[in-house]
Amino acid sequence: MPDENGTKEPRAIYRRAPDGTPVRGDLVDGEPLWGMTVAGGPREVLLRERDREASAPPEDGPGRADVRIEFQGPGPADACPPEAFRPAEEEAPGIGEAVDRCLDGTGVEGAFVRLLMKRLKERGHEFWLIGGAVRDLVDVGPEAEPNDLDFAGTLPPLELLREIEDLYVDAGLGDYRPLMSGPSLVVHLSRPEQGGGSRILEYKALAVTDFPFSAYGGSLTDDVTSRDLTVNSLYYDHGRRLLVDPTGEGIAHLRARPRVLASRNSERPAGRSAGVLLRFIKFAVRYPDADVTRLRDWAADLPDRLGEGDWRALRYSWRNHVPDEGRHRALEVAGLLGPAAVALVDRLAEGARA
Repeated sequence: MPDENGTKEPRAIYRRAPDGTPVRGDLVDGEPLWGMTVAGGPREVLLRERDREASAPPEDGPGRADVRIEFQGPGPADACPPEAFRPAEEEAPGIGEAVDRCLDGTGVEGAFVRLLMKRLKERGHEFWLIGGAVRDLVDVGPEAEPNDLDFAGTLPPLELLREIEDLYVDAGLGDYRPLMSGPSLVVHLSRPEQGGGSRILEYKALAVTDFPFSAYGGSLTDDVTSRDLTVNSLYYDHGRRLLVDPTGEGIAHLRARPRVLASRNSERPAGRSAGVLLRFIKFAVRYPDADVTRLRDWAADLPDRLGEGDWRALRYSWRNHVPDEGRHRALEVAGLLGPAAVALVDRLAEGARA
């Protein structure tokens, strides 16, 4: 897919940001950098192999100013083959206008998202629309009318949070509040609950999944291992009108009949894995004839020890993802995925009946 310079090389389309943001693959005091996270303070912490078995972000881990960094890691798309990049309007005619309508139709909120896109681009960072909006625009077409705007990008979460804090009041969004979720490192701008809880955007820096806690600093091919399904792992670059399919399967699985539900997810937190299973079931209910055979091996490794906090989150997801009329299909899909899935769904279904 040629860019404005006429080249088809993905790394020439998506280069590393020139502002010195570390990425996985750089060297930290001579050791490979595996990613970054946020510890108490909050402050950014650089992660090395020794941190892979830590149960929580290392509070005493080094920051950027504490070490010598050799910037030799890859750009965000270096591992993507050229065929992963598709002209968005060819794959999803009208996608650009649909996103424009969504942004323009929300007044100052949409204008703020545009401003953020511009600011990140000026810093040399990338910003992709990801998830359900892209899936539905590719699958259904522009009439899908996206509402929730979820983004992925190369700017670290604390830096995006500071960008939003610098801008949102002057942009006429003083009744909103910028926040970052500690466990997920997702940044969002939303109204307080008493104002309706409306949310303008959610943003997650490109993830790495080598740790028992959330981390970032990865590439597009790293980030897909934090997504639930291949059909939800399509990245839309609105500025370049470019659709990126890092797994090489997302578009094909979405357009297959029956649709194929498959995953590259490799997140380690037990509660997250169980939550991803419920996302599987949500889509298996939505697409009753979907082929779920690719999910069996993934579901075989579901954790059997979950904390009460995990169960609270799972019960909430069950109520939101699986409607009453879909419970029979959910149990049927769990049976196809194996005993671990059956045990999980049985417990949630029993709790819902209690």
